[in-house]
Amino acid sequence: MNLRSKIKRGVMYAVAVAITSLPCQVLANNDSDDFGIWTSIDASKKLSDKVKLGLEGEFRTTDGLKTVDRRSFGVSISYKAYKWLKADAGYIYMNAYEPEKISIKEILDEAHYNYNIDNAHRVNKERLFASLTGSFDVGRFEFSLRERFQYTYTHATAAMEDKYRWEYIGGDLDNPTETKKTEAELKDSKNNTTLRSRLTIKWDIRKCPIKPFVSAELFTRVDEWHFHDKIRYRAGADYKIDKKNSVSLFYIYQNANDDDEPAGHAIGASYSFDL
Repeated sequence: MNLRSKIKRGVMYAVAVAITSLPCQVLANNDSDDFGIWTSIDASKKLSDKVKLGLEGEFRTTDGLKTVDRRSFGVSISYKAYKWLKADAGYIYMNAYEPEKISIKEILDEAHYNYNIDNAHRVNKERLFASLTGSFDVGRFEFSLRERFQYTYTHATAAMEDKYRWEYIGGDLDNPTETKKTEAELKDSKNNTTLRSRLTIKWDIRKCPIKPFVSAELFTRVDEWHFHDKIRYRAGADYKIDKKNSVSLFYIYQNANDDDEPAGHAIGASYSFDL
């Protein structure tokens, strides 16, 4: 069995898994799911028949439009080895939002415990990635499977931390008093290595500039061997304005929180053009 046949077989298996699990994942959402807006602009320049340089700027919100979740800029280069196989690699710099986090330090009894609250703050991240994408057509449907390996470095940053403690003031052992102390704390740098497996299906409608698509993407933490950390579902449509310009509108649902985004829903738009 050649490489293309293996990819084709793997894609068809992934389609069956994604279609089976999608209803369960969406129906399992809850009131804590977040909502955001994702927007991006992409520019590309052909360096040769097989090599293309890409630039991308992205802006995301969380909690509706109240909070900027991410601002990022990236550069990439891609190589089309065959008509059905493409490789790419790139770098992304991002400024991201870290939400408030609560950590329990000590449980005193059923009614009293000591805890810390890390206040919401922003962090800077740098990401390197490399991908392989295989694709094939079945009738007017295009199936593609992308395997992306990414490494993310989160810079150390200072953030305010509220520390809540129960203390016995004035020798009254029956009525402890809760005290609060706020201090600046240095948050250590972090590393994150993730494998992202994304299956996409596009429908090429005859004599129509609109191309609908659906995708499912599986996130797996490689450094901690956490399989199936998160699944991201996306549905939308691409519209080709002309040979050099296109836009895409989409809806996203992801089923779990991680270091990048909260669980929940997003709608978005992207604009792409060739230089």
